[in-house]
Amino acid sequence: MQIMNNEKPEPIVIGATLTPKVCPICKKPSYSSEGIHPQCAVIQADAPRQARLAAEKKAKPQVKKKPRWEQTCPKCKTQLHVRRKMCECGYEFPHK
Repeated sequence: MQIMNNEKPEPIVIGATLTPKVCPICKKPSYSSEGIHPQCAVIQADAPRQARLAAEKKAKPQVKKKPRWEQTCPKCKTQLHVRRKMCECGYEFPHK
């Protein structure tokens, strides 16, 4: 009867100072050929685009949407509930 060996093989070390490359983004060991994790490279490449989009969003004027249950009186610009048929200024809303 043959006995199976369950021991893990010893790693092959070529020189005593073999250390993995350190990713410049996350500072963790990286075994890729460039020394940077692929997901870190994507984050780094996407950073200028994300900054540009954030600046565009900040520069764009914010339009405040009025709730669907409000209507604006064209005469005095007062916000009223949609069920109101007449404004306090005297304007009557047309029936729909």
